Amino acid sequence: MDIVDILQGTLSLIYVLISFIIGFTIISKYSKYKNRLYILVGLCWLMLSTLWLPEAASFLMSLFIQQTLVIDWYFIIGNAFVPVALFCWIFAYTDMISHQKQKQALALIVIFGIVFEGLFFYHYFFLDISLLGVINPLRPFSADLGYFLIILLFISFLILFVTGFKFARRSVRSENKEVRLKGKLLEFAFITFTIAALLEKTARSLLIGTVFTNPTEPILVVMLVVVRVLLISSSIAFYGGFLLPRWMREIFNP
Repeated sequence: MDIVDILQGTLSLIYVLISFIIGFTIISKYSKYKNRLYILVGLCWLMLSTLWLPEAASFLMSLFIQQTLVIDWYFIIGNAFVPVALFCWIFAYTDMISHQKQKQALALIVIFGIVFEGLFFYHYFFLDISLLGVINPLRPFSADLGYFLIILLFISFLILFVTGFKFARRSVRSENKEVRLKGKLLEFAFITFTIAALLEKTARSLLIGTVFTNPTEPILVVMLVVVRVLLISSSIAFYGGFLLPRWMREIFNP
């Protein structure tokens, strides 16, 4: 491993650990408030973080057993849970602001999820798995995604961003000072996560092989670091947007 591999693996591991802690922390609030919103939102964030779980797992495996995840598990772990995350979020979103349209919204998301999983596993079992993407030999923790997977992920990120930002804007317009702060944190969380996800899971895969033939190009390395910083920031902001712990409240409202 070179310094870039170590940097990528370490930052991915940090992000996944933070996201898992935050996801389970949000879920744990159900026992106190008896509101399924906490389960749905916590599961959503957990499932979204699995997009980077293969990188973190491969990094740990390379440290201890000098191996990385096989391509089969890399793509299953890193992509198969995205429709679940989207379903949990839309369930929570419609609970919060559009309960009358919940059945219709969830039906559409279920249809999209079936299409997503159907195409994914059809390629996985019956076609060439390389159509999903390939593990770059020069960057063993990274996968360059295929076009159809890029499109499905792009649609998923777009749905998440539009609904998440819309919910956050409603909170920002609240007369309650604390709710406004939560809304601003959620705006930041959804914006930074979407930018990071698009840069990593769509733009990077499109740029490699077209604009950049070498995945070790300095600008791609810079993008890698920027993406991880954005992801970690979005995770902390997401936590604050739903739970707003005292230490965060004191930082923004001293």
